[in-house]
Amino acid sequence: MTKQNMELRPENVKKRFPDSLVPLVNGKALIAAAKKHNAMIMAANMRCRLPVAGIVQASMAAKAPVMYEIAKSEMTYTEFSPKTFVEFIVQENERLGNTEVPFAIHADHLTVKKMEDVESVRNLIAQELEAGFTSFAIDASHMENEKNLAATLELAKPIIEAGLSLEVELGEIGAKSGKAEGFTQPEEAEWFIGELNKNGIRPDLLAINNGSIHGTYFGTAHEGIQLDLTRKIWDAIQPWGVDIAQHGITGTSLDKISLFIQYGIRKGNVGTFWQNISFGLGMNQNGNAITTENREYVKRPYRGVPDELWQEMWRWAVETGNTGGDIKKANKAFAARFNVLSTEYKNRITAQTFEEAIRLFEATHSIGLAEGVWDFL
Repeated sequence: MTKQNMELRPENVKKRFPDSLVPLVNGKALIAAAKKHNAMIMAANMRCRLPVAGIVQASMAAKAPVMYEIAKSEMTYTEFSPKTFVEFIVQENERLGNTEVPFAIHADHLTVKKMEDVESVRNLIAQELEAGFTSFAIDASHMENEKNLAATLELAKPIIEAGLSLEVELGEIGAKSGKAEGFTQPEEAEWFIGELNKNGIRPDLLAINNGSIHGTYFGTAHEGIQLDLTRKIWDAIQPWGVDIAQHGITGTSLDKISLFIQYGIRKGNVGTFWQNISFGLGMNQNGNAITTENREYVKRPYRGVPDELWQEMWRWAVETGNTGGDIKKANKAFAARFNVLSTEYKNRITAQTFEEAIRLFEATHSIGLAEGVWDFL
């Protein structure tokens, strides 16, 4: 990264990392480049340190930009704070020599479940701006639409003032999954984005409930993303040039992911999948963890963390009531153990992560997209 390009970084990044040569840039540029070149940005939720190296290496090899992200909720069950998350992502890019492939760091699901939460989320956004985040997702979708609008308008102001990427959400993702009445509707989206724009808030992305869930599909549950509905929602918000953010991609086939772009989806969140790789869990061809009738996982001895560590993790999960989807909380409980794993185990996680990231870059048509990002900075 040249000194000239260093000046293209957002002000909060230049202030936090004045001498760093890694291209941590405004998330807006990634979305704009993807839009121009008919691609999609892969956004990776990092719940522990183990998969990051493989994604960085794949990004560099494929020249595919990435959004590294962490949700407000994930900071309660991982080792990360806003400051340490950005610090680690930057350090890994520095360690691996990435000075050319732009990436963003995204604050996923800044969740507001009631209006009383607005102040604490406002404080978190301030911390994340200071830490060096370059993209933000305000999620007030748990409330009725009018309150969602009010909270989003309030919280988006510092993000807009900083000129950084903004994602908003309408329709709680995973709510009433499989029931049409739970899905986001085109007329709702048109109203929501229109009202935001009337008030000077112009988001880049809208996250919707279109049939996906977060986490693992257990039992007979299966991926049910409604692409026709997604396209109708995208069409409804085109007067404002807003694209769709697809949450809950784990468990979705690569063939279907490759279709997303045709339906207005510009960013796709992948989270549990990287956790499955780190833990060494058996997965089907779509990346969904293989589970038993009792919602227990299948550990592959040649994947992820050592079997002995996994057995210890599972005993902890049973004893603490963190089985099923709550196995994610092991990321915090065992972070110190993950971080001192021997090279053998770290390398096999990195190798699998690299290959799977490449496949996702191919499916999202983002191979070689890095060069296009610079045009929007």
